[in-house]
Amino acid sequence: MTGKSILLVDNSSVRKPFLSELLQEAGKVWAFVEADRAMQAVKRGLPVDVAVLQYRLSLTPLIQTLRRQLPKVRIIAYGSPRAYAPLGVDAYLRQPLLSAELQAEMEKATARQKAN
Repeated sequence: MTGKSILLVDNSSVRKPFLSELLQEAGKVWAFVEADRAMQAVKRGLPVDVAVLQYRLSLTPLIQTLRRQLPKVRIIAYGSPRAYAPLGVDAYLRQPLLSAELQAEMEKATARQKAN
């Protein structure tokens, strides 16, 4: 699982470095704190194969932009155990986020992209 371009959006100063390191095994990680900056990067042509997002309502426009501009992108969101899976995501993981769950979803995303 190498060579993917991964968009990571998380506003946690503790979790973001951990996830960046974990995801580096799969490819190049583009990490953002703010959804608006991530969305601008996508609009400017940032290549994204997989998006890993800490879900919050402010990410809805980013999810919509990813779906419009990069229809084959795999979107993995994570967040509150009480939240429903947001529209437009391929997988929703509940917090606390387990690295094994995220790695399993990354494997699925890679397998789906190879099949397409």
